Amino acid sequence: MAHCQNCDFKWSWGDMMQLSFKGKKECPNCHKNQYVSGKSGFLTTMLFTMPFVFLTSYLRTYQDAGWLTIVLVFLIYMPLISLLMPFFYRLSSTQKRFGKTVE
Repeated sequence: MAHCQNCDFKWSWGDMMQLSFKGKKECPNCHKNQYVSGKSGFLTTMLFTMPFVFLTSYLRTYQDAGWLTIVLVFLIYMPLISLLMPFFYRLSSTQKRFGKTVE
């Protein structure tokens, strides 16, 4: 699980889920705002999005799966991935978008 950049406090899974939905959250220990680091957010998104794209491509091409099957795979895959993503996030004390610090 991720650690605060200011005080090295280990965050809980629930705190990380709140952070992933809100975009920023105060550290429960030092009360400084923390953000998902840009690099870890991008890599985590790619890590979990690409297998879905390859799986659906495989199902459509080689298994002749219909759209109903693809939608069912999506409805199972996305909640599972949403539950796992907080384990892969890293925290940052500054919010950056496209490499630039946002105030």
